[in-house]
Amino acid sequence: MKKPGQLAEVARAARDLDGAVDVTLTTGSTRGPDRGALYLARCAEAVKAATGLPVQGQFEPPQDLSVLGRVKDRGIDAVGMHVESFDPSVLARVAPAKARTGIAGYFRAWERAVAVFGPGNVSTYVILGLGEDPEVTVRECWRAIDIGVYPVVVPLRPVLGSLMADLPPPGATYMREVYQKVVPYLRSRGLASWQVKAGCARCGACSAMAAFERGHAGVRPAAARSS
Repeated sequence: MKKPGQLAEVARAARDLDGAVDVTLTTGSTRGPDRGALYLARCAEAVKAATGLPVQGQFEPPQDLSVLGRVKDRGIDAVGMHVESFDPSVLARVAPAKARTGIAGYFRAWERAVAVFGPGNVSTYVILGLGEDPEVTVRECWRAIDIGVYPVVVPLRPVLGSLMADLPPPGATYMREVYQKVVPYLRSRGLASWQVKAGCARCGACSAMAAFERGHAGVRPAAARSS
């Protein structure tokens, strides 16, 4: 377990030596009702005090949704609660613990989080290439966007030695078709990666979302770019 002071020290070095502009903190889920979010918030508070950088916290939906306001008060600027797949059959197969929370449970948590952090500062990962129904995936991405959630759509990247090592990653055509349906809707609802305060949507390294955003709405303003 990383201690708040250790993370603050590393974040300060990343800012000073590498020009880091925001911080993402993530945690494995605990069995407590806050799912580890309150400890993560202690870490965020230390990082914020040491660096002044905006912080995203990533954790599972807490049982008590008032936790979301408490973590914001401790210095978290944005949150990621990652459903991984909007297809219930896929979710039950690849992430049974998340399936127990259920897609409806994620939407309840996202709605509360958007009320606390604001539109665009709540995100979720959506992994393609797990055998999901693309129509369901796109429809639920639109539904998430409607309440102010940024869906970070990414391809499956099989890892050597993992249980999914032999699964083929999705093809470029499939990814492009989904991006071309999700990104214009995202922009029509006034959401954009460069407006996010911190986290994966702002970074964009794992996804082509930001590239499709630029193609849809023109070049991203230079003042908003992060290193």
